[in-house]
Amino acid sequence: MLRSEIQSKTGLTRKAIEYYEKKGLINPIKLENGYKDYNEEDFEILSKVNLFRKIGFNISEIKSIIRSDGFVLPSILRNREHQSEIDERKNEVIKLIIEGASEKIIDEKIALIEREESIYDRLLRAFPGYFGQVIFYAYQPFLNEQLDKEGEVAYAKYIDYLDKLPSFELSLEEQDYIEKIGSDFDIENMKMVNNSKIEAMDDFKKWLDENIEIIEQYNLYKESDTYQNSPLKYIQDKLKNYMIENRYYELAIPLLREFSKSYNDYYEKLLVANEEYLKANRKAEKD
Repeated sequence: MLRSEIQSKTGLTRKAIEYYEKKGLINPIKLENGYKDYNEEDFEILSKVNLFRKIGFNISEIKSIIRSDGFVLPSILRNREHQSEIDERKNEVIKLIIEGASEKIIDEKIALIEREESIYDRLLRAFPGYFGQVIFYAYQPFLNEQLDKEGEVAYAKYIDYLDKLPSFELSLEEQDYIEKIGSDFDIENMKMVNNSKIEAMDDFKKWLDENIEIIEQYNLYKESDTYQNSPLKYIQDKLKNYMIENRYYELAIPLLREFSKSYNDYYEKLLVANEEYLKANRKAEKD
């Protein structure tokens, strides 16, 4: 099928179809004449994408639904229902403030909300500004769970450790750069990148085979003058040195693994994947 036929059948715009292709949801074949040939699977996927977009799913969620053949839908629904309940409780607090309720009543309502918050939201509230952004950014997909009683002690130690660290100093220009990245690289894109990390760990060999060209291009970019002289590289190096100097990997990571079960699972898979990656590199060098 040509794109015009796909547009007619799905009601999607040309730009929407191009966007979903760019996001890796479909992979039409490019013909010799320059046109793209969309098969029946592409049509079915785009139909599903169109449906899920109409009911408010973001691209990251849709990608997970399609790749799991709908298996993750119940989990997404539970998360949405949970978030809806939290939002409703927040609205109740706003109404109480408007009505002039007592501080005690408001504090009780707030305590209930805090218990339902994700670990990520709690951490960002504890450490607002660029410090929280740079520290927790990479861990976001593993911190969406709630803090359970077993993890409370480790969480408190983690907070105490971070709070006692010396300031992580960035210039005003660097702070502006971090904020600009945060605004340009929106939450949905962040979720997609982070979800790809989790997918890679679930079947690293398959992920490595499917993304070998992208990895090679990424490695070349990391070695290029453009990246080596970029503000991002400078900030990343500064953060890495800051973490090493303050023994973050030795002191904080074990605590993080204690209060985030999903991060601990990821960490254990990462150790295995890292060994596989090193083996692949050694093999490539020999070849």
